[in-house]
Amino acid sequence: MNTSTPRRTDDWGADFFGTINEMPPEPISLIIQILEAMGTEPGFRGARQTLLRELGLAQGATILEAGCGTGTSLPDIQAVIGSEGRVTGIDPTVAFIDAARRRVVTCPYQNETYEIGDIRALSAADNSFDAAFCDKVLIHAGPASVALGELARVTRPGGAVGALEWLPFFAVSSRRPELVARYNGLFRQAVYDYEVSSNLARHLHAAGLTDVRSQAFLAYASSLDEHPFWRAFLIDQMPLFVHVGLLTAEEAEGLCSDFLELDALGEFNASFVIQVAVGRKPA
Repeated sequence: MNTSTPRRTDDWGADFFGTINEMPPEPISLIIQILEAMGTEPGFRGARQTLLRELGLAQGATILEAGCGTGTSLPDIQAVIGSEGRVTGIDPTVAFIDAARRRVVTCPYQNETYEIGDIRALSAADNSFDAAFCDKVLIHAGPASVALGELARVTRPGGAVGALEWLPFFAVSSRRPELVARYNGLFRQAVYDYEVSSNLARHLHAAGLTDVRSQAFLAYASSLDEHPFWRAFLIDQMPLFVHVGLLTAEEAEGLCSDFLELDALGEFNASFVIQVAVGRKPA
């Protein structure tokens, strides 16, 4: 039974991720492309694999991923809980859940369920899972206290809750520092909670979790084609930023030209910080 206290929703908020269901197919396809690339980028994947290990799960465990996106984390989850484990993923975006369900069709295990849902109002009963986590969700929707409180509610006593977030501030090679400053600045406008990655431990404590541990990771590339994420994020989605008014066409063209030229010269590099935190629900 879900025994959570009814929550006010007037303080809930989200960035453009909260409007994806109303978008036309073209930008949704681009967002899915970027999410898929983020899922396997070595910095993000290494951070997620660490988070899953820190949850302390045994083979056959049950786990909830809230804000699962397209299900890119599934192979890493399965590596931890094995063929007898049960994975439940929820996400509010129909196109993401459709993609996650298609992924399951080719999956060697069949204990995965992906459903429409909101991290701030989970339908699962109290103490339903051995662990719960979210990956790059709190930056887009919150408040974090509500979302993590829900993850704690559906986790059994003694189980663990984790969160992975990143700070979208790129240390990137450029001969146009003024344009890089504009680019980094747009994320403060574009995302819901820009600073959440630096405050995960505080938010987990506020959700009633103990033994909270935090770690930081670096995503790094010395070429735009070192991994598909870098070209997708730094080049391919520039027209989307222009379309929504976060950059001018001239600024986007200047950045892309600079990145591409430096890359061709072997003088490009880029990095950003990812943070992970895990806490335990009191027994």
